[in-house]
Amino acid sequence: MKKLYKGILATTMTFGLVACDSNYLEQPPIDLVSDAAIGESVEAARAALYGLCEAMYISYGDDDNDYAIRFANGEAYLQTYYGDSPSPDFSDSFLYGTQKENQAWVFMTRDSGDGDRYPWMYAYNLINQANVILSRIDEVSGEPADVKQIKASALTIRAHAYIRLMQVYGPRFEDSKNGEALCVVLRTVPGSDQSPLVSYKEVMDQIYSDLDEAIALYTESGKARSKGFEPNIDVAKGLYSRAALINHDWAKAQQMAKDARQKYPIMSPDEYLAGFAQANGEWLWYNDYNKTYNGYNSWGASFSCNGAYATSYDWSGAGVISYRLYKQIYDKNNSDVRCLQFWTPDKANMFADFGIKDEDFWSPDCVYGERMTMWGVDPTVTTSATLWNMYMTPDGYADGLLPFNTGESFGAALGLDAENATNPQVINAVYSYTGGTTRIQFGAQMKFWSKKADLGDAQHPFLRAAELLLNEAEAAIENNDEQTARNCLEELNSNRMDEYTCTLSGAALKEEVRLYRRMELWGEGDTWFSFKRWNVPVTREIWKANDPTSNNFLPAYEGSYTTDYANGWRYEIPKSEKDYNTIINNQLNN
Repeated sequence: MKKLYKGILATTMTFGLVACDSNYLEQPPIDLVSDAAIGESVEAARAALYGLCEAMYISYGDDDNDYAIRFANGEAYLQTYYGDSPSPDFSDSFLYGTQKENQAWVFMTRDSGDGDRYPWMYAYNLINQANVILSRIDEVSGEPADVKQIKASALTIRAHAYIRLMQVYGPRFEDSKNGEALCVVLRTVPGSDQSPLVSYKEVMDQIYSDLDEAIALYTESGKARSKGFEPNIDVAKGLYSRAALINHDWAKAQQMAKDARQKYPIMSPDEYLAGFAQANGEWLWYNDYNKTYNGYNSWGASFSCNGAYATSYDWSGAGVISYRLYKQIYDKNNSDVRCLQFWTPDKANMFADFGIKDEDFWSPDCVYGERMTMWGVDPTVTTSATLWNMYMTPDGYADGLLPFNTGESFGAALGLDAENATNPQVINAVYSYTGGTTRIQFGAQMKFWSKKADLGDAQHPFLRAAELLLNEAEAAIENNDEQTARNCLEELNSNRMDEYTCTLSGAALKEEVRLYRRMELWGEGDTWFSFKRWNVPVTREIWKANDPTSNNFLPAYEGSYTTDYANGWRYEIPKSEKDYNTIINNQLNN
């Protein structure tokens, strides 16, 4: 039988793409459905839909031959590496060579390598899988409500994939030349035939058309989804709000965001601090927790704070928040629960018995110099081996050993179960290490956890109500509806801090919405996309010894980027596509 996963790849053999690893191939239902069988029954069509959904959280690399991209595991990886890593608010050093190029914005300026091609192959894989389903779904003679729901879901995911392509490879609205700027390939039928680049307007029209049709079909179907990884009408409307923001279609963005979030209450403080390892009532769309296809290649193993890689290597980490952003939020209201999720100088007083002071975060006496040459910095020798045993690199990526007593982990010493801690309110997240020590970095996050620390088994939000609330606020400001924007901020922040009210207007209100968006959605794949949409320059600032006004990023990741950098923050069309698709070369060279 021809297997679905082999028949639905959007990319060609010239990409050298392995759609999934061997663990993935063993999982039903994907390897049981042929392309032709999709049209034979509702059951087969739904199995194909589940295969499409699951393609959003599989590994796209090969352990033996493609080490760097072996961790490229779908939507969460795209969110982290493309929506977060190049932003001014996020840093980490997992796969440090790749991260250096990513966070220094090198990937944007070249058309070769995995960093440039991953979003392209990921999105077109989803698009082609959706196209295969859509090409067959009208043949299904089963229950019409089921057929409509499946068709609507395939249209929703196709629209989502095109939104991602526009965020990475497309121009901003301001740079779209009234919609005529060429951007990506538009494919609406199965296959990956040579095709031209089409205009910004054509892609946006397709996204709108897919989502309009999907919303109508969901309504006609009346069926509820059974899995959180399936899209539904609310997901379609939420994605519509994303697309409309990109397109400066403010009225559409405001209405769709408001409509989409009605059944999804904003997380309580306790829910927000519960570890982001398992979906709750605010999450609209997320991966299936029970499907761990990727093992050590999973997003959680690399980027959850207690994941295997984040806890095993001092050059690795689950992500660090910009201290510059953190300080803005903390200084506004230090009761903000979001601030409890990061290891920052204001936490030093919690550990005064160990001699930790906030100024130690910038002290060269606390330097751990072993890996300095990696970043082109002369090593600084630690001057005191007994200085509370927390070492920091002079480049600001604090690389340390937290206090450790009598063989117990730091978490256990504070009364937490070191192996099963689920609440990061105490800033010690279980960083278990082979040597029995606990590692933590300046700005390290405890927002994202795994339920299985070794394999990083965790759900990850693809869309949640807080984003929609902030979408609504952003669009409302542009619609001269400032009171709605203030109401949205108060609805969000009343669940994050004590006594928040908003009386701002004009530019100050716009900045308030943007600032809290950056903090609320930190690590969820939004910030770089938002800065691009806002048409605002980015500066990545670094740590400086004895300078508590400095930030906490590596020198290798320092940089300032104007809005015209890299053709307006557009990743290059991958060389593998251009080599195969000569139509594009002719377009670009004429």
